[in-house]
Amino acid sequence: MVSTINSLTSSTKMSIIGLLNTPKTPDEIAASLNITRQGVDKQLKELQSYGIVEKKWFIGYNRPKVEFFITELGEKFYKGLDEFVTKFHNDGKNWLIEKLKSLDIDLMSGKVSPEKYREQKAEVESTLKWFNICEREFPFRKIGDESERKGYYFSQDIDLSAGRQK
Repeated sequence: MVSTINSLTSSTKMSIIGLLNTPKTPDEIAASLNITRQGVDKQLKELQSYGIVEKKWFIGYNRPKVEFFITELGEKFYKGLDEFVTKFHNDGKNWLIEKLKSLDIDLMSGKVSPEKYREQKAEVESTLKWFNICEREFPFRKIGDESERKGYYFSQDIDLSAGRQK
């Protein structure tokens, strides 16, 4: 399970998810992230295998094109992850701030020597610094509405029964 979460939260996959606030072609994703199309295809295939993204076909004036979009399951996963990360981040910072206050009280009451105080304070501040540096950058956004995510979309009217354009 941890390896799956690690995979789904890799920097490349998170960047791809961040771009899918509207459906995108693999070429658009590759250009936006400055990575190869082959690399994008590999990431999209894995995201698709977990039900995080789906593809839809567009039939237009030129050849058909495929676009990827985040699924409802993908939205739920990343929204839940975003909520977890936010809560962890806030709770962690608050806990460390309380720990610093407690250390100050222990120093003033003589429970801790000045040397031990400096040592423990440095440890807590180091961890707090990590929380401040790691301010989260999470790509989840409310992505479209239900009508934008379901079914196939065509860029012009197509007579599907005859297989030709109207």
